[in-house]
Amino acid sequence: MITPSTNSALVDLARLHRLDGVKWSRHGNDVVPAWVADMDFDQAAPIKKKMRSVIERGDLGYNFAAIDQLGEVWSLWLQRRHDVDLPTNEMRVFTGVLQAIEVVLEMVTDPGDGVITLGPIYHMFRSSITGGSRREVLVPSGPDGEVNIDALEIAATDESNKVILMSQPHNPSGHVYTIEEIQAIATIVERHDLAVISDEIWADLVYPPYQHVVSIVAEPILRDRTVTIGSASKAFNIAGMSCAVAHIGPKSIQEGLDIQFDHFHGRPSCLSAEATVAAWTECEDWLDETLALLAHNRDHLARRLHAEVPEVGYRPPQATYLAWLDFRRTSLGDDPARVLLEQAGIALSPGHEFSPDALGFARLNFATPTPILDLLIDRIVGAVQSGTGPKH
Repeated sequence: MITPSTNSALVDLARLHRLDGVKWSRHGNDVVPAWVADMDFDQAAPIKKKMRSVIERGDLGYNFAAIDQLGEVWSLWLQRRHDVDLPTNEMRVFTGVLQAIEVVLEMVTDPGDGVITLGPIYHMFRSSITGGSRREVLVPSGPDGEVNIDALEIAATDESNKVILMSQPHNPSGHVYTIEEIQAIATIVERHDLAVISDEIWADLVYPPYQHVVSIVAEPILRDRTVTIGSASKAFNIAGMSCAVAHIGPKSIQEGLDIQFDHFHGRPSCLSAEATVAAWTECEDWLDETLALLAHNRDHLARRLHAEVPEVGYRPPQATYLAWLDFRRTSLGDDPARVLLEQAGIALSPGHEFSPDALGFARLNFATPTPILDLLIDRIVGAVQSGTGPKH
């Protein structure tokens, strides 16, 4: 069991530095990383068991058994975890979230069209938009990640803007959209005839008393306009397995997908599907334990920063394991992540990757054993209190 009282036994920097994943391999052994959105916790035992079973029985040929279960398993998970019933015949399987987003953008926009984002937004969403010769139309959120409805209305009046791409719950702020916010978005969507892509892969990492509400449940008029994307990747620490499921609300997109080439979109591997099915059918207890530890770390980070470096702005997120830190009242400059990497030996995600307006911000991943989190905080405190600043 993973709990705050026992997680000190999980600390093994040497083990983590031996991992080949980019989080721990990119910057070398002198740097403590907290940037890319991976957890530093071992995956749940049933996930590993399922994958080992496939390998040990030599079942690595054309094995589609778990892939064929993904829609039904996700539907049952949504019923159990979020009290929502989405029909499996409206679901499609993709090799990952970004692929699902790009496929839908290709279908509902043309090069040069605008895609509205609620910024700051995950930087890979931004590159997916511009990489397909679409325009990102970034609508800045409020200070706590809440939707700026007036600014969204202005962006939506431009008829060349065709889609709203949402991260719901929001990455990087950790804001959980309220029913009222979703209903206000829906009013704009209907008025201006927009499509919606709602990335909801953080839905299972929401802290009480907050509650994730699936967008098309919060506002039914979104149902025929929205593609809702789910994945076990973040909640169960299997992002590298590359597997996503999407509910396709618009009939036109369903029909468009059905007439495309059979193998145009590929499919997840049998191992990634096995891992996902195991996560959604056998690992709910692991998720609850992990969420309790993440809540402990979220609050521990807040206590230490507020007590030791109150000039670092931090609102504990309502969801995710990401801390959106405001360093603008410190001496670390416009790119505090670069300064902290060079002078304090910790790797955070630079704020400007999420929005050009996010200078002075950085994103910290606190999904790590608490002693490692303390090491990260110690280095932030040292850098801020020493007056460390950019080198010229």
